[in-house]
Amino acid sequence: MNVRLAVVGLGLTGLALAACGSTSSKTSSTSSTTKSSNASTISTGATVATSSSSGYGTILTSKAGQTYYVFTGDTKGKSNCTGTCAKAWPPVTGSPTVSGGASSKLVGSITRSNGQKQVTYNGHPLYTFASDGGPHQVNGEGINAFGGYWYVISPAGKPVTSSGSGGATYSSTTSSSSSSGSKSSSGSKSSSGW
Repeated sequence: MNVRLAVVGLGLTGLALAACGSTSSKTSSTSSTTKSSNASTISTGATVATSSSSGYGTILTSKAGQTYYVFTGDTKGKSNCTGTCAKAWPPVTGSPTVSGGASSKLVGSITRSNGQKQVTYNGHPLYTFASDGGPHQVNGEGINAFGGYWYVISPAGKPVTSSGSGGATYSSTTSSSSSSGSKSSSGSKSSSGW
């Protein structure tokens, strides 16, 4: 009888170990897939599309709904966001295509200092925001960071500086170069080159 219990015990231990091994590798695989899909959503995808799901009217996004931003610290046709800035605000790179209400006449590209092609709209380089966790999020709207403000952009090629529902307008009166940035809710931001 003791032998029988030992065999059953070993069998159960084997099943438990097999299950742990199976769960562990499945979890690793899922984790890896999630990381790689987030990375590709944030840093690649050159389709310039439109969405009206953000609360800022119709704005430019990727085909999957990832919000695109413009940076007032850039000059027309030149990106001034590199290094740490480009990690927080990944540039939209690749050969641009157009979808939805975006204008193919306004889509172009520039060559970044590292040699990558960055998509532009109305001459302004496009970026995503690393803290936007999914489609139609606009966590970067109005942030003052890295020497300028970050705004979503309309299909007309203009930065959207207030919500479609009459929300806050962002001011340039405070200056911040932190990676998280800051928002201000008084006044409005005007920028040369827009």
